[in-house]
Amino acid sequence: MGSACGDKHQLDGVGGATSTTSKVAVVSKSKRPDADVDYTFAQVAVGSRKVDFSGNCGNIASGVGPFALDEGLVLAKPGQKEIDIRVFNTNTKRLLVETIQVDRQGRFQEEGDFQISGFDGSGSRIKINFINPAGSLTGKLFPTGNRQDTITIPVQPRAESTTNVRVSLVDAGNPFIFVHSGTLPELYHQLGPDEPACLDLIESIRRKGAVLFGLAPNEEAASHVRGTPKIAVLSAPKKCVLFAGDRFQEIMKERPPDIAVTAFSMGKVHPSLPLTGAVCLATATSVPGTVAFELQSQMQGLSSGKIPRSQSRTQGQEVCILQRSGKTLADVQITYPEMKVEGVCVSRTAQRLFEGNVMLKN
Repeated sequence: MGSACGDKHQLDGVGGATSTTSKVAVVSKSKRPDADVDYTFAQVAVGSRKVDFSGNCGNIASGVGPFALDEGLVLAKPGQKEIDIRVFNTNTKRLLVETIQVDRQGRFQEEGDFQISGFDGSGSRIKINFINPAGSLTGKLFPTGNRQDTITIPVQPRAESTTNVRVSLVDAGNPFIFVHSGTLPELYHQLGPDEPACLDLIESIRRKGAVLFGLAPNEEAASHVRGTPKIAVLSAPKKCVLFAGDRFQEIMKERPPDIAVTAFSMGKVHPSLPLTGAVCLATATSVPGTVAFELQSQMQGLSSGKIPRSQSRTQGQEVCILQRSGKTLADVQITYPEMKVEGVCVSRTAQRLFEGNVMLKN
């Protein structure tokens, strides 16, 4: 990938010098009776000799099904136009079912009219259903036992005065720390999330959250694993400043979003939202008591009364997430009142850009 020598530009490899373009999927035929292929995700650090295997990546996962079909790891039946491919993610020990389109030759049908935010082109729709995504790394949807926690941080880097930040620590698809934007220091709102001082604040919250998650024994250890837990700042869409003017009005009119998010990845602002972030956030937005549910309720005027409490029932809902490149939709299936996440389905496109060999140095 180009990180072996610590080059932040990855000139000596095929990486793209950003966290979103420095990822690897290792795919093989599965020996499991409930899966067609196994998939291992690797996040290669940019500028350092580190590879993180601690979590999953939904966007990379969306290419696993098409790859498996094209490489003959999975075979379509003659005349089959659509196929479900069962993918076992070895990082999180969770199953994904990818529904993809098949062309006349039995290969992945790339062409289509489905579009996703942040990409100008279109392609055939790939539906990715994360089966039982709760507890991907910690074994629990809410590892601390709380739907909201409080983390104390300096009001600015190296300051003595502190402030309390409200968060929800949720593990569905990947562990995420969801931060209530209204409780962040004024410095964050004045400078914006891209500023180094704000990135330091966010990283401080992430490290403390890693300890609360049980993913790291202390903050120092958490600093060495940047991939998990991930972190994102939430706000009510009407208070969101991701878009301005006519563009914001257009977005609000098309399908009013339920929640707005600014995600962070490997110490930087994410250009959109990790797909596992959409899975986790859509789940959190559907559970009363979380920061996400609270902000959604402020937006929609909802109350927890819409959640069935008297009897066990699986209820589905579509969650619309506003992120930096547009919107992401996720369909959530939860059994109430047990709060068992049956599955979360999101959609993507994929296309083969190149194939060949990468030379490895001895």
